[in-house]
Amino acid sequence: MSRITCLVLSLCLGLAAGACTDDSSGITSEEVVCPPASTLNYNNFGQAFVTTHCLSCHAAKERPLLGSQAAVTANRAAIIREAVISTRMPEDADMAIEDRRQLGEWLACGAP
Repeated sequence: MSRITCLVLSLCLGLAAGACTDDSSGITSEEVVCPPASTLNYNNFGQAFVTTHCLSCHAAKERPLLGSQAAVTANRAAIIREAVISTRMPEDADMAIEDRRQLGEWLACGAP
């Protein structure tokens, strides 16, 4: 086998292996809904959650900045995608599934 063929084959196998990683949280977008009886709001849930799980990176270093309720609200779709449906955020992925579900509920309700 030629050197170029080996290089191309190695590259393809590496890309295929990388594509097999699963970062799904197991929560589907259809499950991210606002129940009528939801009591989650910024004061009793959001502020503490964001402080605990997000601000070590998203206070000043990483975009989007999430230091305010308005900033979180403006980035709801991306947060749902990255931290509820996926385990890409937080970077250490150290968040319980129930925390991800509550985050999804709060964001689906508009992050009040």
